[in-house]
Amino acid sequence: MQIISSIPAELYNRVRELVWAIVKASEADDEILNLSLCQTLREFYDEQVGLGRSHPFLTEAMADFTNDPIEAVRLYHLSIVEASEFPDELTYTKKISLARALVELGRPSEAEAYLRDGRTEAVRFGDTFWISDADELLRRMVT
Repeated sequence: MQIISSIPAELYNRVRELVWAIVKASEADDEILNLSLCQTLREFYDEQVGLGRSHPFLTEAMADFTNDPIEAVRLYHLSIVEASEFPDELTYTKKISLARALVELGRPSEAEAYLRDGRTEAVRFGDTFWISDADELLRRMVT
């Protein structure tokens, strides 16, 4: 249900192309190609930021494919901040993903507010995938 109207088509298509290729390389267990494609995504991200064309969609994608959990937390948080500049940019995927990264770093108390806010927004938009994802993370946090 992501609204992509604020995402420039060229940016959306490039990120989608890279992400799809990363997923396919991962599914094929091609670690070398996966790492190469993740590096390409990083270079594209750095280039766009350098040109002043940062976008929360791109920043979130970069966070999704960052192996360093501390960097992922930084990027998810940045994508939430950037989203405030784009009124139609949904933030629940960013918040739930940030919460997951925080939990993985052993920081569940920081994660809880993001997780609950993200889940509330996902409910508002009827996104059952992300609601289930948030519920599963909440269950893991309490056990």
